[in-house]
Amino acid sequence: MHRYRPSGSLLLQADETQLRILQTTDVHMHLLAYDYFSESPTHKSGLSRTATLIKTARAETANSLLFDTGDFLQGNLLGDQIAYQDAGETRLHPAIAAMNALQYDGATLGNHEFSYGMDFLLDTIISARFPLVLANAARELGNRPSADRTILHPYRIVEKRLRGAAGAERTIRLGLIGFLPPQTAVWDRHLVEGKVHFRDIVETAQDYIPKMQAEGADLIIALAHSGIALGDERQLKENAVVPLSRIDGIDVILCGHQHRLFPDSSFYGTPGIDVNKGTINGKPVMMPGFWGSHLGVLDLVLAQDDGGRWFTSRHKTELRPVAGKAHRNGAQAPISEAPEILHAVRHHHRATLDYMQTPVGRTQSPLHSFFALVADDATVQLVARAQADYVSRALDGTAHAGLPVLAATASFKAGGRAGPNHYTDIPAGPLTLRSLSDLYLFPNVACAVRLTGREVMEWLERSVSLFHRITPGLHGQALHDPQFPCYDFDHMVGLDYEIDPSQPARYSSEGTLLCTESHRITSATWRGAPIEPDQEFIVATNGFRASGGGGFVQVPTEEMVLTPDVPVRDILADYIRRRDSIDITPKPVWRFRELENTSARFKTSPRAVDRLPDVPRRKVSFEHTGDDGFALVRLDF
Repeated sequence: MHRYRPSGSLLLQADETQLRILQTTDVHMHLLAYDYFSESPTHKSGLSRTATLIKTARAETANSLLFDTGDFLQGNLLGDQIAYQDAGETRLHPAIAAMNALQYDGATLGNHEFSYGMDFLLDTIISARFPLVLANAARELGNRPSADRTILHPYRIVEKRLRGAAGAERTIRLGLIGFLPPQTAVWDRHLVEGKVHFRDIVETAQDYIPKMQAEGADLIIALAHSGIALGDERQLKENAVVPLSRIDGIDVILCGHQHRLFPDSSFYGTPGIDVNKGTINGKPVMMPGFWGSHLGVLDLVLAQDDGGRWFTSRHKTELRPVAGKAHRNGAQAPISEAPEILHAVRHHHRATLDYMQTPVGRTQSPLHSFFALVADDATVQLVARAQADYVSRALDGTAHAGLPVLAATASFKAGGRAGPNHYTDIPAGPLTLRSLSDLYLFPNVACAVRLTGREVMEWLERSVSLFHRITPGLHGQALHDPQFPCYDFDHMVGLDYEIDPSQPARYSSEGTLLCTESHRITSATWRGAPIEPDQEFIVATNGFRASGGGGFVQVPTEEMVLTPDVPVRDILADYIRRRDSIDITPKPVWRFRELENTSARFKTSPRAVDRLPDVPRRKVSFEHTGDDGFALVRLDF
């Protein structure tokens, strides 16, 4: 039989058909290749660059579909500008305008679509000219998922005419179904409580998939704003792709939420996962990064059996980066930006640039997060002091007023998967609204919880699991677990505590309890006195963390003494305005236990090298800059 190979495609038999599935995910309002914090273009992200890859990928094959798996409405200053400043004025949201221009064939919602409230969400997505599906979020619950009154269509079955290798056209009925983490109910409790109910992903899929099959879906694609995890039940509910892949009837899973890549070598050796084939339990799965960093390209080779039923005979997956491919000299030629996306965003981009220059106050000293994962940090402590001040004033005159107030805060910008430029770096001088967003990236709201000393210690153990286990007497060990996001490393400001990284991590990067006997917090005091297990504290935090965000234990309602209401950024702005000028010198909060003749390495920005002498209570020295652009620094214990 004659064989065909269309440009950029798999080798086909005459009776076979290729269907190319394209995917974006976790764009987080990075519609342009522009970093609002550094106020400069970037070559590693932006839907405007991904759009150019989409055009190329479509031109390479006769049959293609484009999908997004959520978190497209929130994530940077552009998103905040539209939600908070242009609310009621923006009739066509630029994210929807961009997706309409690119002619998406379908999408689902992510948990951050709810970050600005239900009214904003529904007013925004009504302009979408593509199907939006979401099966596990409902206004009213029935006696089973398929009896719920969902906020969107739980699934759609669409017909697509496919041109085969020999030129003949045939019709396939594609089933699209969407999911997001049910933890959205607690992460954004103050916005969704009483308005939206969320069901378990797997339970919902098990109910709907047979229904979709009965209605004639030939190929079912799960659009899952959910990641890949092997852990306890709580983590599997959030990142449910592995159990989802075991459900009969689901043919393809497009996923996200974790800001990771799949297929990727980091998943080698994981049970049920074949990185080389790009499958989980035999099903094709794809996850193309975040912020428009990659375009997912999944080619399915389809055929029909004697009964006319469609089946997938083989597939190929490719993740195409917008940064382009490296040349022999090491340089990269970034992908160009698509003019229709630039046009769709231009007015909102200009308004955002203008608004973020609004003055707030001044800082007498630089504020940077280059060492937030290895030492006491001014950016973290500024936010912590503002939160603690707000909570103390809010609880004044209540039954909680006499308790010690601590503040649990993390750095949202400390490198990691976002690269060596993803750090806060504010020079001494004026502070603007841009500065506040740089200091506190997400639109979280403040809250306070009442915890015992025992619970505070467990919170810290979860945080300090960021560190790899360090072997005393060895040098050059990696300090940080790269799978552990920087925003899950809380500093508990108000305490003084010691961390022993030679002990095993008590928790995994996803919050699963690993080692019940391990305790890395070897000493913790408040005002010089050891913390007692039953001693009570007020902890200023945010609603996301108190609700279990990041794999932390959800705080029971009865322990919440100040419910989520005021955005942390507003509290930070008020704190600075009341002082006009600030000068934050980090107070001693945490330290590593001394380990003789032992060192480790950590990554930071190359811009941090000149600041090494200023790192408090740490012995650090620059080694070299790696191929990934990060500066490698030695830490002696």
